[in-house]
Amino acid sequence: MSSRHRGRSLALMCLYQIDLVGTDPDRAMKFDWYDKKITREEKDYAVFLVKGVVENRKSIDTLIKKYSENWELSRISVVNRCILRLSILSLQKEPFLAAPVVINEAVELTKEFETDESAQFINGLLDAFYKKEIVANKPQ
Repeated sequence: MSSRHRGRSLALMCLYQIDLVGTDPDRAMKFDWYDKKITREEKDYAVFLVKGVVENRKSIDTLIKKYSENWELSRISVVNRCILRLSILSLQKEPFLAAPVVINEAVELTKEFETDESAQFINGLLDAFYKKEIVANKPQ
């Protein structure tokens, strides 16, 4: 497993705690709840993602609502919301990462923590977001 994938996975678990239980982000980002060895690179990447989501949550959630086609944010599972949040953040803030890689990572995380049906939903929403928000707004 790549360190970037493991960092995303850590970020997902951290965001899940923040969203579901209301854990303070600084407390959650200590990762003392995680019982496996974490490299500095994995932890740094997870912290980057979590901080980015926490700081941009309102604007990211607005985008999720926009592209979820008649689904209320509260009807999207906590895991799916967290995957969408960290993936949209990556698509916006990490232009050096190819969008298909970010979307594929989101789908893989979804398959790992959710269902194949959820993976289709995540894939469709992120693909629509990328095409309409990122590609359409790139300078020619």
